[in-house]
This record gives sequence, C-alpha cells and structure tokens, in this order.
Amino acid sequence: MIISVITFGQEKKEYKDEIKGVKVSPPRFIGNEELLTVLNETRFGTLNDFLIRHIQYPEEAKDWQQEGTEVIKFVVTPKGEVTGFNIINSVSPEIDREVLRVLKTTNGLWRPGLYNGEPVEMAKEVSINFKFCNGPEEINNATDFVDRAKLFFIKGNRQLFKENNKSALKQYNRAVRYLPNDKSLLVIRGLCRYKLGDKIGACQDWNRIKALGGLDSDYYLNNFCEFKGYSDMISTLKDKK
Repeated sequence: MIISVITFGQEKKEYKDEIKGVKVSPPRFIGNEELLTVLNETRFGTLNDFLIRHIQYPEEAKDWQQEGTEVIKFVVTPKGEVTGFNIINSVSPEIDREVLRVLKTTNGLWRPGLYNGEPVEMAKEVSINFKFCNGPEEINNATDFVDRAKLFFIKGNRQLFKENNKSALKQYNRAVRYLPNDKSLLVIRGLCRYKLGDKIGACQDWNRIKALGGLDSDYYLNNFCEFKGYSDMISTLKDKK
C-alpha cells in the first residue's frame, strides 16, 4: 500500500488598493539557508515541499485507514515566527498532532506579511490531503476525494429528505472530511446542524463559507445566526422563495 500526502496552501497574491493607498503582501515561507547548507541540502522551494518531506503518516491513522483533508490555520508574526494554530478540519487526532509538530518546526523560517512595507502579524492557512492508494496510478483516479465526498453528500441528502437528521449529519461530516472547503457541503451541513438544534455548529459552517469568499453565506449568517429556532429558519427560506 502506498500512502500519498498531497499538500497545498492557500496563497494570496500581493495586491495594492490604489484608492486607499494600501499595499499588502502575505507571509511567505523561505526556509533557512544556513541550516540547509550545514545539512548539504537544497533550498525548500515551497512550504508544500517542506511538509511533504517531513510529515509522516501516523501508524495509528494508517491502521484505521483514516484519510481526508487536514486544514490548519496559523499566524505568522512580524518576526517570522508561527503561533495561534487552529485546526479548521481534523482528519484524526493523530494526524492533527503530526501536522502541528511539523508546522511548529517552521518557526522563524518565514518572511512576515507586509502592510505598506511594514512587517505585521498575518494569518496563513494550509490544507494537506492524506490519502491511501494501491499504487501511483490510483492517486488521481475515479475514487478520489471528490467522488467519495459526492457519495456521502448524496447519502446525506437522502437521509435529510427522510427527516433522519442525525444520520444525515454523519454522512455530511464524512463528505466534509474529504472536501472541507466545498461551499455546497458547508451550506447543507449547516442547515442540517441547525435543524438538529446546533446553532453554533451551523454558524461555524456558514462563517467558514464567508471566510472562503462565499457571498451566499451572508444570507444564512444574517438570517439564521440571530434566530432562536428552526421554525424561524423555515419561515425565512419560504420568504426567500
């Protein structure tokens, strides 16, 4: 069995607001040239290269065949240090600990974000795919994360239609474990959570959509997160139609 760890980070390009005269550059992983020279290694081109090289699939996670997309947000300080780690999507506690362990070793290996040329504290987010496959040819085949998430999404919709909301939530949770940044999944899971009385969880999903840049989430945030019950949500949905 081959274990494939695929990483990618959310990168924001440097931009300039000509009207406000504001120029912002995101934090950038640069590594440590002196350390690499001592180790007789080449420079790590990206944070992805560094993570792929250092992250190990935890044995317990392998035994239970736990896979999915780990999403972690953290802060890069003006000194290039990393702090404020927040797990957005967890695949398993073992994988959480391993990713955090490696990310913490990047402390001091960052060029801080800039605001009008001045170093400032800025958030950074990275997503890491942990996937099992039987060979290199299966890494991107029909059984990839998208197809698996769709399968659980369909199962969840069927359960939600039958008013079996707890079972529906289990299926949505499985789908989100693979595609935590999919806005459609977050919307429907939020509705399911709200229906189960989990207002906090529902609003977390809708706030996440807003953080990802989804405009539609404003509707749910403004209309649902201030309400007291499911009946209010149903009334609002009818009004929207």
